[in-house]
Amino acid sequence: MSISFARRGSVAALALVVLSAGWLMTPYAAAKPAPPTSPPPTGGLAGLDGADSVYLRQRGTAIAPGLNLTSFQRLQPGGWVTGHVMTADLTTPSLSLDVADGGTVSASNQTVGEFAGTDDRVVAAVNGDYFDMNASDAPVGTDVSSAGLRSAGSTPREAFTISGGRAAIQALMSAAEYAAGGSSTKIGSVNSPTFAADSIGLFNSVWGSYPIARLIPAADAVRVVRVVDGVVTAVSDDRSGITDAEAVPAGTSILVGRGQGAETLAALTIGEHVDLTVKASADVDLAVGGSQRLLTDGIPTTEDQVTAGRTAIGIGKDGSRLWVVSIDGRQGDSHGMTIQELAAMMADLGAWNALNLDGGGSTTLVARAAGTTEPTLTDRPSDGNQRKVTNALVFRSTAAPSAPGDAVARPELQPAAGLAVDGAAELLVGLSRTITGTGTDGNLAAASGGGRFRVPGRTLSIVSDQEQKTSDTLVVRGRDTGAATITYANRRHRTDTKITVHGPVQRIVASSQVLSIPSGDATGTLSLTAIDPDGYRVPVETRDVTVSAGDGITVAADGPASFTITPQRDLLSTKINFTVAGHQLTVPVTVGYQETQLADFVDAGSWTFAADRATGSVAPADGPDGKAGLGLSFDFSTSTATRGAYAVPPAPIAVPGQPQALALWIKGNGKGEWPRLMITKGDGTVTNLDPEQGASNPIISWNGWQQVRFPVPAGTPYPITLTKIRFMETRSDAGYTDQLAIADLRAQVPLDTELPDQVWPHDPAVIGNGTVDRRPQRIAVLSDTQFVARDPDSPIVQAGRRTLREIVAAKPDLLVIDGDFVDEGSPADLQLAQQILDQEIGTKIPYVYVPGNHEIMGGKISNFTDVFGPAATHRDLAGPGRTAIKIITLDSSSGTLHPAGSTDQLRMLQDQLADAASDPKITGVLIFDHHPVDDPQPDKASQLGDRYEAAALARTLSAFTAETGKSVAQVNGHVGIFYTDAAGGVTRVINGNSGKTPSGTAAQGGFTGWTMLGVDPRHGRVAAAASANPVPATGERLGWLRVETHARVDDLSLDAPAKLRRGASATVSATLIQDGDRRVPVAWPVSARWSGDRVRIDDDHGPAVLAFDSATGRLTALRSGTATLSVTVNGVTRTATVTVS
Repeated sequence: MSISFARRGSVAALALVVLSAGWLMTPYAAAKPAPPTSPPPTGGLAGLDGADSVYLRQRGTAIAPGLNLTSFQRLQPGGWVTGHVMTADLTTPSLSLDVADGGTVSASNQTVGEFAGTDDRVVAAVNGDYFDMNASDAPVGTDVSSAGLRSAGSTPREAFTISGGRAAIQALMSAAEYAAGGSSTKIGSVNSPTFAADSIGLFNSVWGSYPIARLIPAADAVRVVRVVDGVVTAVSDDRSGITDAEAVPAGTSILVGRGQGAETLAALTIGEHVDLTVKASADVDLAVGGSQRLLTDGIPTTEDQVTAGRTAIGIGKDGSRLWVVSIDGRQGDSHGMTIQELAAMMADLGAWNALNLDGGGSTTLVARAAGTTEPTLTDRPSDGNQRKVTNALVFRSTAAPSAPGDAVARPELQPAAGLAVDGAAELLVGLSRTITGTGTDGNLAAASGGGRFRVPGRTLSIVSDQEQKTSDTLVVRGRDTGAATITYANRRHRTDTKITVHGPVQRIVASSQVLSIPSGDATGTLSLTAIDPDGYRVPVETRDVTVSAGDGITVAADGPASFTITPQRDLLSTKINFTVAGHQLTVPVTVGYQETQLADFVDAGSWTFAADRATGSVAPADGPDGKAGLGLSFDFSTSTATRGAYAVPPAPIAVPGQPQALALWIKGNGKGEWPRLMITKGDGTVTNLDPEQGASNPIISWNGWQQVRFPVPAGTPYPITLTKIRFMETRSDAGYTDQLAIADLRAQVPLDTELPDQVWPHDPAVIGNGTVDRRPQRIAVLSDTQFVARDPDSPIVQAGRRTLREIVAAKPDLLVIDGDFVDEGSPADLQLAQQILDQEIGTKIPYVYVPGNHEIMGGKISNFTDVFGPAATHRDLAGPGRTAIKIITLDSSSGTLHPAGSTDQLRMLQDQLADAASDPKITGVLIFDHHPVDDPQPDKASQLGDRYEAAALARTLSAFTAETGKSVAQVNGHVGIFYTDAAGGVTRVINGNSGKTPSGTAAQGGFTGWTMLGVDPRHGRVAAAASANPVPATGERLGWLRVETHARVDDLSLDAPAKLRRGASATVSATLIQDGDRRVPVAWPVSARWSGDRVRIDDDHGPAVLAFDSATGRLTALRSGTATLSVTVNGVTRTATVTVS
């Protein structure tokens, strides 16, 4: 993974305003940044950070001499893109390209992996030409392999070509002809399904067994001429000779004429000599057909298409360098690319000419990474598995295997190719990690003969007894916090693997809080993650786990860090107990699921019809078993382009829970429609659910009623809403009318189960006993008041005013209103907000208002910005000496940090982090936005909706601390509780409500109030960052930031014994009352200040009558006498007198 905090360029600002002594505010303007001024990250592929993208991460690996692979992920305007780029140097003597097919061009399609597997010299392959899908499966363009011309189309079509070792992109078509009777006649196409009207097509043994007659409309007149070894052996006007699925014999060519072409062929007679010339329109050594030319001499195309998975190839200016791009489509973290986006990316990479190949579900990339033995699937085909395609562009390496290569080592959890697995190269103290190593041959394939591992220092210990021995596997265990470099070396080469060890295990979590297995004949998988006190998360390898399984299931290790759970019967509920480093975790397991009906179609008359390139209607119909249904009648004969007929519900159908799948009964007639369910995901993007069969185009091949299951892909943002039931037709030769029916739409939701009690970690950043008053910088946080202008004197307004007065009295350096100050976001609401702030704050303290979702509830963000200025800002707040912190506020009012697909403010965040990294005065960064990365409550309803963005943001902030040695924290609201935790060394603060009723229980942060952040910029630099061991010590983040919650107090009680005998103990508790009758225990996350006379509190020393532990509430009598114990919460104090005898 590569994350760089080098500054990309300055961001234009509208104004620079001095608000108070010691800090500057810079409103963020949505201006385009200047071009990058720094080189790409070391080892990274240049050009991947274009398109105004953010959150770029990439990882590269060698494949063979002259061929490398880089996997990447980024967020660009419009959505996420995950993909891979192979770079090839055609001047490498051992590297060559070819076009592979199934031996014939029709009826022999295979997966790209199967094409690659036919030759052990193939080290990588991608899908090739477009093809006649679900029909002949033959390519529609012109394709040339090392075996010669495979197919040639009837019209010019762009193709990637190689001639004399140089690549080019040019339009190719058939240039075939036959000579007879002293004249030559053009042959319009060769082995091609694009057999045009009024033309002549040639089919030879390369064609295959697909019936040629199916390429020709039944109404067309035909002439069939069979030529064997240059002599006409048969002529016919009857198509019966080309209707069977028979291969054309070797040495035989069949000329087929349509319309005028048939009249031309009528001149040929049996016994006549015919000279056939079979060639393409240009003499090339290799060709694979494509479609849009993305770049022409550096100029991008003006064409565009919808977003989809893509395969493309770019060529350098001199034709010696290639960029082969594979873009995942229809994935949660990759919506694909448009043609324009793909063209721009090719230009960013450095291509001079580029071509779009077949994409969508066809997009497939297989590669054999250095140190492995076989090509494996590298991308994620959007159909869920590899589609069978017509051909593949394969890369062969013929470097001498006997030549020495390199040394390769990696954590076993890390894939040989692809993006890095989070935590694979990290450990917690006490946990283990498996490292694998191998030498390679001259072809970079894994070679026999082991190397030797070396583990220096004390950070890691060796679990196995193989130290200083030749081996391909090493197991190490974290001993001390720090970074260690493991060396693997053979006789000629060495490689280093860095392992970072964080703190001890504090708790463990499972990949599923509840494991729902669909049925008794299915299995489930679980993996465990260990978390240290600073929120560093690492995968737990199975050797570190003790497992106890309940009745009805078996649990077995499956790989280095995964377990497979196998049920022994259907419909059961049980549990699994895991123990790691003394910490236990229970995971409930259910087998089977519950179905919830989403549509019974009793209201079928309210459904409507929609279509693309088709006509039709919907009407009530009979369903299976007497149920109601909906009939669809449509005409797919009006176009040869992709057509669709859709049933649209009267209102979008909200799907409850987090369904595993949707299920629909479909009555088919075997005509081959492609059923799909269009849904809107929780992040607002639209996608389609496809049938479970997993075929590339799972068509309706049945007659009568059949239930079809549409799985919801893992990682889909919930909740989902169904908007259309779609039936598609992609085959150009399939024109028909049909009547389908649908019934009983259901969601399959896992069975309910009783969850273990949720134990919340009590992060020490929250001060339990004390205040942040003596910290050099104090920043107040208020959020979630949610008042409306139509009730300007409501209790909620009064609560907000009270909170503001408390904050003003505390005299912070800055107030951040972290969203949802108002409820409906109307202009009147925002004007009232301004009035309240003017009245309660005025110029007494500086403040910044960060918009939440309620600031745009029923309106646009412009309603907010018209009153309060930019929705995203950045400023520096000066501290003591030559120190400062950077404060960045972001707009998450849309539920994401990229509203409407814009990456503007995220590029600002990236630039400001780079500025903080380079500015020696800045020792830490505070980031404010309304929505947290993670909602700690079980329903997860109040967090960033785009979970890939949430993970990327968390990864970015953690990397900032790791790479710069400077502190960073994130502060949010929205959840309705007070909560603080850490993730990857980053303190994360959730401020609770200041007016609105809390969403959680009082014991779990569900109270009203506000927060004061105490910052000491003198401790923002992580001390260990400047040393030989750059890993922060556990808890070091607390020196920079502490959190004091200010619960609203209407009343406060202190429960303590009046008398104690010497040596005895008792429990003391305090309870505050607020907002009527809400009783809140004075315990984490409520901050309090405990004091007393003749009482030793916590770590205090000196003579005393009592000792009090504020964390546990334990009061111990030390000696005879009388003492007083006091507790203060948000300025309210209660005192108890205790006599010890």
